[in-house]
Amino acid sequence: MKPRILLVDDDTLLLRSLVRILRDEFEISTAESGEEALKVLFGAEPFAVVVADMKMPGMDGIKFLDQWRFLAPNTTRVMLTGQADLGTAIDAVNQGHVFRFLTKPIKGDDLRLVLVDSVNQHELIVAERTLLEQTLTGSVQTLVELLSLFDPRGFGRTKEMRDLAVEIAGKFSLDVGWDLGLAALLSRIGWLAIPVEVQSKIVRGERLTVQENEMALRAPEVGANIIANIPRLQSVARLIRYSTKHFDGTGYPAEHIAGDDIPIGSRILLVVHDYVTRLQVRHSKVVVFSEIETGSGTKYDPAVVKILGEVVHAVGANEAEKHVMLALEDLQPGMVLADDVFVKNNDVVILTMGTRLNLLHIEKLRNYSMGTSLANPILINRMV
Repeated sequence: MKPRILLVDDDTLLLRSLVRILRDEFEISTAESGEEALKVLFGAEPFAVVVADMKMPGMDGIKFLDQWRFLAPNTTRVMLTGQADLGTAIDAVNQGHVFRFLTKPIKGDDLRLVLVDSVNQHELIVAERTLLEQTLTGSVQTLVELLSLFDPRGFGRTKEMRDLAVEIAGKFSLDVGWDLGLAALLSRIGWLAIPVEVQSKIVRGERLTVQENEMALRAPEVGANIIANIPRLQSVARLIRYSTKHFDGTGYPAEHIAGDDIPIGSRILLVVHDYVTRLQVRHSKVVVFSEIETGSGTKYDPAVVKILGEVVHAVGANEAEKHVMLALEDLQPGMVLADDVFVKNNDVVILTMGTRLNLLHIEKLRNYSMGTSLANPILINRMV
């Protein structure tokens, strides 16, 4: 498969010439402005390299590459300009984080060599990031699984949150799945400082005192501050910090930020967190979505709510037919609970609905069953 290259320049003749020269070795796409190029990003397969002209109408090359870096950080960025001054080069490197800086006019063979180096750089970045993702994700998952044993209400459904958040991000064709997935898994870290009785009131939707409400509002910031101390997780911490900020600018933190200026991952987290949390009370995806929908445009990003609706309505029909009752001995790692598991004749939750079972979860259930205190059989989602 040929490496995918995006050329961005307002010179139509130059673009046509470069396409003819490079198309045998690369899969070339073009755009005549930064705004047009950003539209190409959505719904397209990832690009290995993007080459952008410095001077373009509207969004200049530096601003464009800076936005591209945020949306598709794995793409190698190359700046092409007719202005060979030192200041432009410095701005391109510092703001656009470019890999190469080229001046016009440029020969096709020279550009081809730069693109080969840029593709190699892209492959190196992807390989390094893949290794990092696998290592960190495995470590975080183990941590969350352990926390779910001691705080099932708080951490029992974080995997469900992660899967839903990543699915929604995928509908936007955004390269934020890894950061967003970790942010969803770790989003409850700050809630560990909140008393259990206050957390229970929040889950049940009860009115909070001023002090309790302040605890809830500060939880994302507390969690973000903890996570920001971990190398390579600063971007994850940022998503968590703004994960309760409302689309209309209200909510926490109090700084002035609203709409599309809020990180898209944070906007997704807010919708997913409220949706999954309310499911613990309502137990109906369709009903909970209708409640979320009432906040579209004010609390929630309408585009995120729309995608959530597509996901919910795709699985919402005949929910009961998608569940199966299993005995304890039939449970396997990877199965997902379709309902909470309680201690018999008690309100204590052992594991919550949405928990993806692992060996520790199953062992915990077996230990409870030895005292005949576990309510059997167990409801499992057969579609997962």
